[in-house]
Amino acid sequence: MTLYVHTAGAGSVPRRPCQARGFTLIELLVVIAIIAILAALLLPALALAKQKAQSTKCMSNSRQIMIGWRMYADDNRDFLPPNDYPFETAYYPYANKIQLKNWVCGTMEQAIDAVTLSELMDPVGTALSPYVPSPFVYHCPADNYVDPQATKPNVRSVSMNSAIGTTWSQFYLNGSPPLGSPVDGGWLLGASYNASQTAYLTYGKMSSFIKPGPANTWVIIDENPISINDASFASSAKAAPGATYIIDFASGLHNRAAGMAFADGHSIVHAWVDPRTYTTPPGFVHGQGGQGSTVQSPDNKDCYFLAKYTSALR
Repeated sequence: MTLYVHTAGAGSVPRRPCQARGFTLIELLVVIAIIAILAALLLPALALAKQKAQSTKCMSNSRQIMIGWRMYADDNRDFLPPNDYPFETAYYPYANKIQLKNWVCGTMEQAIDAVTLSELMDPVGTALSPYVPSPFVYHCPADNYVDPQATKPNVRSVSMNSAIGTTWSQFYLNGSPPLGSPVDGGWLLGASYNASQTAYLTYGKMSSFIKPGPANTWVIIDENPISINDASFASSAKAAPGATYIIDFASGLHNRAAGMAFADGHSIVHAWVDPRTYTTPPGFVHGQGGQGSTVQSPDNKDCYFLAKYTSALR
């Protein structure tokens, strides 16, 4: 058998080795567009999942506070912890050198209090410290606001219904009312403070939650991180048509909603329907809420909601 070998002649074209084909510009732009569309679809879902996780954590935090709040009453003949903290720093000394005591000490209006985590565990100033072992439960996971005078977010995001709790500082300041007396609920009438109001109920004992009942009386709430100061959330129980007021602003950090806990121990995240409820006006000074300042918010449906669950007529 004869083997023939063909050799390329001078006019033959040599074969090139196979090479990988790259993306064209059009194909690359299509891939980028697809990724952008997927991101646009997924990011809102991820943001919603994050908000849901923060809401769940917030309710868990308030639940722990409420357990400690109830344990305090069980150990103190049914008396609730004090909630009449004045608008001062945590260690403001009275003439008789008695340190202030409250359900939780510190006012977020003062930069030193706003960042001092140890105040929340102070066995003298914070009445709930033996019952609430973690100081972190006082902070809402969605609250990242940093006071311009401070260096990090407020250590506390929650405040207590101003109609709930007992007196402490007022006794040492004025000699009256007696220790353990219910707070006066001076903001319950609406636009101005009235220390002698008797129209609405205030609650100094667990047994005093007769109207509207423990399941229908809120105790703690997420407060707007700009308006938050002392540990008392001033809110009106009187909500007349055309004459509703915002005294302390609620938080709207849970997608225009705030965490709330009730006297029976259950917690919710309540969605506000009016932006005025959780939005401080332009020029609002940090910590201004509760300093005698009220903001007219006519026919605010959220004010009607809060009034219903804040207190009741005697």
